[in-house]
This record gives sequence, C-alpha cells and structure tokens, in this order.
Amino acid sequence: MSTKSSRIEAIIGNHLQAFFRKSVDDVVQDYTEGSVLIVPDGPLHGLSEIREFFTAFISTLPAGFLEAFEMHRQEFDGEVGYIVWKASPWVRLGTDTFFVRSGKIMLQTFAAYPPLS
Repeated sequence: MSTKSSRIEAIIGNHLQAFFRKSVDDVVQDYTEGSVLIVPDGPLHGLSEIREFFTAFISTLPAGFLEAFEMHRQEFDGEVGYIVWKASPWVRLGTDTFFVRSGKIMLQTFAAYPPLS
C-alpha cells in the first residue's frame, strides 16, 4: 500500500470512529465547503447540507445499530477508499466510496440495502 493510501485509510478510519461516537461535529470536520456527499436522495453540497444529513442520520439510528456494524471489505488506492459493511437486521449491504484530497473528504457516496427509513 502506498503512503498516500495509508493516509487515506487513516482519515477514513478516524471518520468512522467519529461516526461510531455519534459526534456530528467530528464527522463534519472531515469535509469542506466544496465537499459533496451523494446519498440515495441526491447529492448534498457543503458543510451545512452534510451536517444536516449526519445530524438526522445519527439521531435516528435504531438501538443496537452501531453494535451490529460489521466491516466486510476495505480497499484503498491513491486518493480513493471503498468500504463494504452491514448492520443486521437493518442493513444487509452498505457501501461507501470516499475521494480524499489534502486530508479532507471531497466526495463520498453512500448506499445501503435495504435503506434505513
């Protein structure tokens, strides 16, 4: 793994730990005003929209969701990270792709099957 990929892995690892702590402030610190988070409902642009998404998402997680989270695969190549996960029974398959530049997540995609409601 390249040094750049190792840095990307560390940034995404810290991002996930902030999520597991339910710290919206720490999660949002990983983005910039130019960041885009693409979710099933469409793209979210900038810190305000991304914060709004994570505030709602984290506050509505069912009890036991974070404890049920299982990472199945992580791939890092250059500035890109990709994870495959599940959190049964709520999410049978989840994926996130991250494009990281200069220590910040510039683009992230998120998809989960079945989606959380």
